[in-house]
Amino acid sequence: MRFRSLSISIAFAIIAAATAVSAAAQTANQKPAEREVTFVGASGLMLHGTLRVPTGVKGKVPGVLLLPGSGPTDRDGNQPPQFLTDLLKQIAERLGAEGYASLRFDKRAAHVYATAFPAEVAAQNDFFSWDSFVGDAKAGLTFLQAQPEVNSTRTVVAGHSEGAMIAMQVGHDLQGTDKAPFGLMLISAPGRTLGAILYEQVMASVKRGGLTGDAAKPYDDYLQLAINQLVKDGTIPPNPPQGLGVLFPPSAVKLLHVELAFDPATVLPAFTGPVLVIQAEKDIQISAARDFPLLQSALKGRKRGTYEAFIVLSTSHNLKHVDNENTEPGFAGPVVPGALDKITDWMKKTIN
Repeated sequence: MRFRSLSISIAFAIIAAATAVSAAAQTANQKPAEREVTFVGASGLMLHGTLRVPTGVKGKVPGVLLLPGSGPTDRDGNQPPQFLTDLLKQIAERLGAEGYASLRFDKRAAHVYATAFPAEVAAQNDFFSWDSFVGDAKAGLTFLQAQPEVNSTRTVVAGHSEGAMIAMQVGHDLQGTDKAPFGLMLISAPGRTLGAILYEQVMASVKRGGLTGDAAKPYDDYLQLAINQLVKDGTIPPNPPQGLGVLFPPSAVKLLHVELAFDPATVLPAFTGPVLVIQAEKDIQISAARDFPLLQSALKGRKRGTYEAFIVLSTSHNLKHVDNENTEPGFAGPVVPGALDKITDWMKKTIN
């Protein structure tokens, strides 16, 4: 059976058209400029990205590191040639129009690095591990902070979906150091463990596929076993039902061992800087009803730090307008203006 794409640990499709951004609040000499950049990521991998900076601005400006979601996603939020989203590109364009710098880079899983992918499964597990993805994000943040146009004390790590998990980890790990981000921006972020979310997503997909009762039981049983076993000892049970094997590839065991157990409630509270949470009302991958309140609870429980939490109405996981989340994929079109407005309003009020 064919499953609807799953968020975070599963590569999902996101398709978007570029949106025109009004820069009415900016003067003509503040038009941003982009330049191709490279920096060294985890294990010495040379990462490629785009640095976007406003020109004609006096002094240094705040900067935002943009982290994509799961799968072989590039700097713009695309998975070419099948899925062209420009999700992160659109956010970067709006940030630039408002006078902020941004860095977005091709994730190490993107096909532009295919020649660097290891051939052996054990090496693939190290190359695509949680530590590698987090290490790349930390390297990107350090690179952004070192740019002459950027105020290194006013940088934000913004992550979408899996990228939001990585942003939380970066904030947790760097808290109290001179490399810590000033703030975090969590877009379509999980509030529960990924294991719980994955189970919910797959069983909902099984139900949509028309399987119930005894027909659905093998999927339920295997899924629970696989999640528990991966979390416990990093192994995959044999003989998955049709369609489930692709969710647990041998090359991603090391990554899944960490991601399926990742709990925002234990990671996020360590960060004491300001946090913005943006959730989509009609997200079928991360639940506005179940994940959003848990993120709020984790942030409320911090001893220090402000936060804002915002639900964008009639919006998909990818911040695209949808009227019916069960029939519309929510991939195409511009990022809804309300989400972009909230991002820039929060930046002006909190980061400046």
